[in-house]
Amino acid sequence: MKVAFLSTFALDANISLINALRETCDIYFFTEALYEIYNFIDGSKLKQTITKGHEVEVLQRFGNLISLDKTFVVKGTRNANIIKKLSISYKIHQELKKINPDVIVIDNYMLTYFLTTLSWREKMLMIVHDPFLHSGENFVIDRYLRKIHFKLIPHKILLNFNQKNEFVEYYREDSSKVFTSFLSVYDYLRFYVSGSHQQENSGSFNVLFFGRISPYKGIKYLLDGFVKMLKAGTYDNISLTIAGSGSFDFDIDPYKKYSQITIINRFITPSDLADLISQSSVVVCPYTDATQSGVVMSAFAFQKPVIATNVGGLPEMVEDCKTGMIIEPKSSESIYNVLSELYLNRDLLKEMAQNIENTYFSGEKSWRNSAGQFMNAIEKVNRS
Repeated sequence: MKVAFLSTFALDANISLINALRETCDIYFFTEALYEIYNFIDGSKLKQTITKGHEVEVLQRFGNLISLDKTFVVKGTRNANIIKKLSISYKIHQELKKINPDVIVIDNYMLTYFLTTLSWREKMLMIVHDPFLHSGENFVIDRYLRKIHFKLIPHKILLNFNQKNEFVEYYREDSSKVFTSFLSVYDYLRFYVSGSHQQENSGSFNVLFFGRISPYKGIKYLLDGFVKMLKAGTYDNISLTIAGSGSFDFDIDPYKKYSQITIINRFITPSDLADLISQSSVVVCPYTDATQSGVVMSAFAFQKPVIATNVGGLPEMVEDCKTGMIIEPKSSESIYNVLSELYLNRDLLKEMAQNIENTYFSGEKSWRNSAGQFMNAIEKVNRS
């Protein structure tokens, strides 16, 4: 079967999923170089509207995961430039007509692939990363494009099972056309590890938050819980790093006075991210609402346990007391308690790390099993 995968992302989950899908189908990959934060490709360096993957330097290191000759990088433009956007969409559509895929998987609702969506919508499978828009990010343009694409594309796949019934009911979807799968570890980050990346000092306890800064991330609860540890005065050699671009929705100045807290408020490159995760003891996702999280899968790529809140699909990804800890949202006290517990029980951290390897690298949550669920959905779309 011939499958085209249309994306605005190149790295994170997609290249690992495509690598696993290659075992059972002939797959072509399109990704848009628009926002460098999405796929780390600088669109200004592309000379053509559509460039083959083997001509894009950033992608060369991933040649073992994706077929570069079947990878196409689109020099993108913002939705506001609608004439140019539709012109690009037309060129992509012409390229796809040459490939003539049986099924198209699409992971976004931007205008980049809009003409293709109109033509192939009945043979499309849409990945819905966020079944429900996050608090503080319910933008008008997102709602509008989302509504259009949801109407056009009947077949959808969520990346967690927990939210399927609510999604079907809220959007009045046909349950037989809504599928689920899951994320596995973000292999791409391991390709950025170099000899300069030092593993954490066994005597230290390094807490890490990373990702885009946004109100729903619950960062203030993490900071307050960690400050409580500092004020207790009984936890030596501890640190907290908050790393990511975006605007804080609260005053962070009071937290900057603590030398144990580092705030890196900028875009984090893959190399820097690999460094930060490898030096951490535990990663925290203190979200107040969520779907699934690439942060969890990035941490698991380095076998780092994750503390996550009991929201959205996070409890599916983090198994309580096995691959991390699940706590209630909006609770600095809960964060303080679980950090204290893990600080005092380093053996539990080691057990969790081993469980992550067993579950996600070769077990039930591997990319091969995730791709199997995708192929089940793809085959049903092809038969429709």
